[in-house]
Amino acid sequence: MKNVYLTMIAVALSFGAFAQDTIPTRDTVPTEQKTQKKDIYVMKDSKMWQIKAGQKSELTEDVTLANGTIVMANGTVKSTDGQTTALKNGQYVDLDGKIGEWKDDSAQ
Repeated sequence: MKNVYLTMIAVALSFGAFAQDTIPTRDTVPTEQKTQKKDIYVMKDSKMWQIKAGQKSELTEDVTLANGTIVMANGTVKSTDGQTTALKNGQYVDLDGKIGEWKDDSAQ
């Protein structure tokens, strides 16, 4: 009978050890995704540049984005609804056709 009580006490105490939650790690994003930058087309020094996978190269021919927006090598952007916009120095177009202000950092 003594062995039964000892076994029951041991089992009861072991439940507390199994009930503990594991602490999730803070860093769950792979390193390559952290360093990956957005692909954009930017007007700088009156030239259109393509920044793809962090590499910058001059845009020499027109590009049609997946949504139908056309980015022209002269800095003109023609959206799918027919609206035409001339980019100014420091503006960019992302792959969704959205225009924004580009912050020139040395990483790009």
